Amino acid sequence: MALLLVDCGVIERIDALWGYEAGDAARARMVATLGAEVLRPDDFVGVMGRDHLACVLSLVDGPQLAQLAAEKSLRAMNAPLWLGDSEVYASASVGIAMFPATADAAEELLRQARSACAAASISASHIVQFDEGQSSLASLLVEEGRLRSAIAEDALELVFQPQFDLRFGQMMGVEAKLRWRDGERELISMRAAMVAAEAGGLVTKMISSLLNRALRNCAEFRQSAGLDLRVAINVPARGLLEPGVPELVERALRTWSLRPGRLVIEIDDVSALQESVTAQAALLRLHEIGVKLSIDDARAPLSTLFWLANMPFQELKIDLSMAQDWTGQTRSEGVLRSLIDLVHKLKIDVVAVGGDDEAAVARLLGLGCDFIQADFRGVPVNAEDFVARYADS
Repeated sequence: MALLLVDCGVIERIDALWGYEAGDAARARMVATLGAEVLRPDDFVGVMGRDHLACVLSLVDGPQLAQLAAEKSLRAMNAPLWLGDSEVYASASVGIAMFPATADAAEELLRQARSACAAASISASHIVQFDEGQSSLASLLVEEGRLRSAIAEDALELVFQPQFDLRFGQMMGVEAKLRWRDGERELISMRAAMVAAEAGGLVTKMISSLLNRALRNCAEFRQSAGLDLRVAINVPARGLLEPGVPELVERALRTWSLRPGRLVIEIDDVSALQESVTAQAALLRLHEIGVKLSIDDARAPLSTLFWLANMPFQELKIDLSMAQDWTGQTRSEGVLRSLIDLVHKLKIDVVAVGGDDEAAVARLLGLGCDFIQADFRGVPVNAEDFVARYADS
């Protein structure tokens, strides 16, 4: 048996905006969708809380079937929910636990699924299967607490990965990524940092600190190494709900004497922007300032493209790991070409993330891709090492 714990990630927000009756109705629709599109007749779905649904899959052959059911669940919940004239999207995550492989009692199975669901909320795939080597929910909470302390103490660092213009063969910018000095010097996601910052009421402080640090380094690259580069920084969509973010960006640009076009703000989870007038207003204000807006969301549904046509985004990042073996598969390459053509028709540039070698670069250039960011061209390094490595380029 498999237990899938689904965090809808939207019901409590619906409660706050439209009331509990609307939240109940939206959750009932999600339960009905899972029952009709994902679960089999002998499976079961039950409510575990405002935002949590428990799906019990009976008589599964192994964890692969549970993984497929989780993927189908995410696809099903990507469909829009209509509340009056408003289109709302879930931000779902799924944790999976298996009986009797990892648990032999109901309470332990639920605990494991909850632990996996907590991990899934900050993972790239939004699906995590519990295993004995995985961090428990308790350790995740401890890690979140340590990360919150690091944000409060301004102990997060930035490293910089170069981005190259495929058309001219030159470096044109960098992406600033988070690194946390806690044991190993590992990269961490902005999504995980945002969760910790929200828990401590530190979102504005974190965004301000990272933004000023990135712009300071961008100014230093120009002054000390002659590298007139743009710098990209990732901001989760809900970060735009914080009051005064556009004004904070404007002040930081003035502080470091940088043209607004030198700053790129990458947004993930763009579907969440569609339900927030505040976030959309922040996007429009950032566009007015002259900041470049980029989409960094591998899970963006097709319906989002219609919405994007009327929003001021200028760049889309495509994660090539989502298109496995695209250089060897005619159909996969055709999908990639069509996507690039479609995005260009919206007057949006394309940044490919990934790629294994220069042969892949040549294929991307032939497909019309504009920019590339890949480890084989340059791994993320701190500001001092970046200057040492690229000053002569």
